[in-house]
Amino acid sequence: MASVLFLAPADLGEAVLATGALARALRRGDALTVVCAPEAAPLFRAAPGLAAVRELAPNADAAAKWRLWVELARRRFDLVLDARGGLLGRALPAGRRVAPKPAAVLRHRTEDWAEALGEERPLAPRLWLDDAARAAAAEIAPGAALIVLAPGGATQGKRWPAERFAAAARRLATGPLANARVLVLGAAARDASITRAIVSGLDADGIAALDCGAGLDLLAAAALMERATLCIGNDNALAHIAAAMGAPTLTLFGPTDERVRAPYGPRARTLRGRSLEEIAARPGLDEARAMGDVSTDAVEAAALELLHAGGLR
Repeated sequence: MASVLFLAPADLGEAVLATGALARALRRGDALTVVCAPEAAPLFRAAPGLAAVRELAPNADAAAKWRLWVELARRRFDLVLDARGGLLGRALPAGRRVAPKPAAVLRHRTEDWAEALGEERPLAPRLWLDDAARAAAAEIAPGAALIVLAPGGATQGKRWPAERFAAAARRLATGPLANARVLVLGAAARDASITRAIVSGLDADGIAALDCGAGLDLLAAAALMERATLCIGNDNALAHIAAAMGAPTLTLFGPTDERVRAPYGPRARTLRGRSLEEIAARPGLDEARAMGDVSTDAVEAAALELLHAGGLR
């Protein structure tokens, strides 16, 4: 039995992308310790061999990092899987360290992890559900077809306009996905006003919608995504979770690079308006408006194409 330390990225989407490497590195009987941001902790509670989760906020001060290092340094881990970078991973005693290196060519994070672990193919993300997550999902959406919206984002420049999310859901729920229930999910407190506005607009039009902008942990969200008919989201943690759970997932991109960090899964697609090159040419003017270049018509068409690819007629 080996002792494994996983230092998860502070970014939630990156943390999801790194779970494929974690799944590949773990062996039956291993004892796993995870260090992650507080918001990410639920994602790992059902991971095999979990012995401990230690939370470290992205803005933790030096004293908090030192206390954590002292605690972890009391033992020698057989493997440190370092997705965080920095002194914490480099200075801990370990039999073996694995960390992705900067790539010489543009490639996806799952390919970075594959190279780090000596694999030839990208390491697809892997999330482990528990009974509590599945029970929470069943209580929220018992047996209905689900359109899941994930309209949040770390910055305004990564968010598609809320009214367009509502318009796209309205078209789908009154057309090819008639009678589907719309769930609007948020991953952080900052998303609450966005989810509330979308649900309010849909309710006014008689579209059944539920605001899950707060109070739902990420593993319960993963259980919902496992059952989703379709997920439409921005470049955020929930879109990454949806793709990892195998949901048909359409992720909308603007100022970030989908070639590097797109949600990864068997039924994941991306959509953008202008190219990154066009946006980069006028960053001061265009980065904040990049998401506005994605039209509702384009999202509807891409969603239908994704659904048809999965057999919906």
